[in-house]
Amino acid sequence: MNKQIHYMKKVLSIIFILLLGINVSQAQNFSPDRPGIANGSFITPQNMLGYEAGIQFYHDFFITELHVGELLLRYGVSEKIELRATLGSFASTSKVGIGGNSEYSGTKDMAFGTKINLVSGNETPNLSALAEVSLPFGSPEYTNDEYVPTFALLLDQYLDKGIALTSNLGYTFGVGDLTDHWLFTLTPGFSITENTAGYAGYAGMYYGNDINQHWVEGGITFGFSSGAQLDLNLGLETEGESFFIGAGFAMGY
Repeated sequence: MNKQIHYMKKVLSIIFILLLGINVSQAQNFSPDRPGIANGSFITPQNMLGYEAGIQFYHDFFITELHVGELLLRYGVSEKIELRATLGSFASTSKVGIGGNSEYSGTKDMAFGTKINLVSGNETPNLSALAEVSLPFGSPEYTNDEYVPTFALLLDQYLDKGIALTSNLGYTFGVGDLTDHWLFTLTPGFSITENTAGYAGYAGMYYGNDINQHWVEGGITFGFSSGAQLDLNLGLETEGESFFIGAGFAMGY
């Protein structure tokens, strides 16, 4: 109980800090990182607070899990820098094991970080660097019990006729019992109508020793004149029976 109270105090403190001194900006300039496994390279406009939230259902051989929340706050410090707070989700899990089935629920770990734009322009790719650290503030069933750093390069390139390409190359450090791993994504996106877009691509997680995950994922987004975005997304792990399906919302103020 004390750990959960401490967790909520941390969440409220970060929200309060991010809200200080924010001026109203054009929400239409906000480019969400969701949906999908990859993050976009675009920076939240200066003095804008963007928030993204969602719900996801996950299933594999042993686990069925529902995530509610997936709350990400992004604040534009300047044209080149944003601060990020991933405030975690509430999760409910059903697990099949040798000793019998089990069910539990709780909160996931939080993470804080920054995204810095390295290259931008109308004719050149948009390239940014992302640095985050996961903090062990989640429930005992879900926490990693470690501070876990992740670094990534994020690339967006507009091609022809409403087609864009997003790619991530990231590395998560192994600490404690966690195994370090690489993440690579390659995700083409395309316009369907003026306010609707879709994407479909690949995400690979490489742990070494031939222990890898290969995901095919896709989704659709619906944009509004206010700058808000709704999304639907799904993914399938090609070498097993793992899949996820989710929906979300994003907005900038």
